Amino acid sequence: MSLENFSAEEHQKLVDAEQKYGNAFINAYNTTILVSNLMMWPVIDCDLFIRFYSQMKKYHSLSVISTVRLHRVQAKMDLRYFLESTANAAFSLAHTDTENYFDFQNRRIRDAQKASLTAYRWLESTYRAHSDFIKDLKATINEQTAHAHVVNSQHNFDFVPGQRAEIITSYFDFDDDEVVMLDLWLAAKAGLHAAHLILQVQRDFGGFLPSVDAADLSQLMADNDAVLVELRNFKA
Repeated sequence: MSLENFSAEEHQKLVDAEQKYGNAFINAYNTTILVSNLMMWPVIDCDLFIRFYSQMKKYHSLSVISTVRLHRVQAKMDLRYFLESTANAAFSLAHTDTENYFDFQNRRIRDAQKASLTAYRWLESTYRAHSDFIKDLKATINEQTAHAHVVNSQHNFDFVPGQRAEIITSYFDFDDDEVVMLDLWLAAKAGLHAAHLILQVQRDFGGFLPSVDAADLSQLMADNDAVLVELRNFKA
């Protein structure tokens, strides 16, 4: 085992991803670039929003990268963190006071889960469609990949019986193009929903000037739908 070799292999998998996964990777790649470039410049003091937005950018990109590097559980956990950051970014953009996150009287940071719960409740009452998407995807991730589960071992464990029996415990997940492309499509879809939500909150509450890249959102959504059609044909 060599961590240096693992790192080199991971880099090569990323380099080869466009050729290997085609439009599924291209759409996910372009989406994570869009998510990272939504904001041109803040026009009000919105420090908390920018902090959560920085987490959105980082963990969406990590989810896409982890997917093509064949680390599915890591990719899903990154995607869940991205969704949580998105909810809090949207809330803090609309609520520029910091009372939900800081208790100034007692000089402490408020409980993160309670702060997020407030954000989720606001999101549900104000942007229901986005709230439902985040809630449903988080629930799926929590059920399937966010916690240690014997089912997840199917991605990197195998037993080969016979005279020379072999136990395989691979660092990388087993290569399955269909699974990877589906995960790329889903990561892109999550990123596009998040971008749409943040831009909608910006239109409703202000806070920052969108970048010119925001104009690409509609086309990337259409591309994401086209990738799903490709995947359905791939399965057929």
